[in-house]
Amino acid sequence: MHTVIESNETGFSHYWDRLYANDPIQNPLYLQFGSRQDAEYLDQDYLDRSFVVVAEDVPVFACSLTSHIDKDGRKCVGYFGAEASTHVNQSSLQAPSNNFKPEAIRLLQQHIDQLIEEIQPDSLDYLDPISHGIMSPVTQLLLSRGAVPTVQHAQVIDLNQSQQRLYANMDNDIRSRVDWGLRSLSLDIVSGRRFDTMRSSEVDRLITESSEQDGNTILHNKRVYEKLIRQGMGFLIQARYQGQLVSSSLFAHTDRTCHFVFGDVLPDAPNKPVLHALIWQAILHSKARGCSEFDFGCSTVANGLIPQTAADQKDSNSFGGARQARLKVSLG
Repeated sequence: MHTVIESNETGFSHYWDRLYANDPIQNPLYLQFGSRQDAEYLDQDYLDRSFVVVAEDVPVFACSLTSHIDKDGRKCVGYFGAEASTHVNQSSLQAPSNNFKPEAIRLLQQHIDQLIEEIQPDSLDYLDPISHGIMSPVTQLLLSRGAVPTVQHAQVIDLNQSQQRLYANMDNDIRSRVDWGLRSLSLDIVSGRRFDTMRSSEVDRLITESSEQDGNTILHNKRVYEKLIRQGMGFLIQARYQGQLVSSSLFAHTDRTCHFVFGDVLPDAPNKPVLHALIWQAILHSKARGCSEFDFGCSTVANGLIPQTAADQKDSNSFGGARQARLKVSLG
């Protein structure tokens, strides 16, 4: 038997946690804070419409999805300022075909379709992680409704390699920039209790303004960023040049994957590659924490640091990760 359980229904947290533990992407920015009684950390302007598709008591699909009305009065669907996204239970794949049960796919598409008809959004943004190398059934539905897909590139680094191998895998230009930063910058990791001691004005500047300057829309909810850091699921790295703060970046992580959220180079920073050593430090910190992957995601800063075309990829492997494609699908 297949059913849909929404975020406000009994059992949602139980099934969500089971599925998330087996999600191959496991992006911490799509955690369901509301299910952990952390509603005070979410922007009340957003209505959480997340749900789980369950088959025979096993969660198969989940969707992180909210609706809100923006400052121009437009009805928008996404996820707390970011794109909506789906998650899959890797253990629920049918062997040996490596496919999901047709009924689970039908129910996922049907519920998304019902939400669109109910909300009647002026805009809908969805991020397809292309899990297992296949397009999400949600993307197929949105395309049939006239949505426009945009290919985004990310780079994922395998942290199971030695530090020496990780360093050697970077291309010469990136490595020289990292070396300059390690010689010239003072790098500081801020998380947990150390983050608690920061003044609220400094937190606002480092988180709110930095994310806006980056142009990255992932969870533009300052309190969610704060919650991740204070719960030990995220950290800031600050870089100082000759005693002056010149750059700060935010990273969020699970036990398995660390995600680059945004990077900020302050306006009065020197015309030097201040961000590269900071990211290298985050890679090493993630490895030391036991993460097996470092995901650059699709932020504009990351896109400026990694090769975006096949020609670029031929000339440079940048930080040395595997190149992955993801789809942003926009409707309306």
